[in-house]
Amino acid sequence: MRHTDVTRSSGSYTAARRAVPAVDRVIRVREEAQGEAKAGLVGRSAWWLFELLFATLERHKQRQALSALDDHLLKDIGISRAEAEQEVTKPFWRG
Repeated sequence: MRHTDVTRSSGSYTAARRAVPAVDRVIRVREEAQGEAKAGLVGRSAWWLFELLFATLERHKQRQALSALDDHLLKDIGISRAEAEQEVTKPFWRG
């Protein structure tokens, strides 16, 4: 016979060694899941902030590179100097 968490002996239930009552296991699993959900939320928030920072820095870098292009290269990519200046002067938080 396999040992389970709870065994029956002479009409009453007795807990096997190191057994945890079912209600306590359910509560423990729920608390662990809630803790993991909170940790996951913090992790996702931190990751979202990291992605936002990276995108902002990348946007700034690209705008600086655009400002360094001469008129001939701007014409090659199909934008005018005025359009390039408009893009370069945008605040860093604007896409």
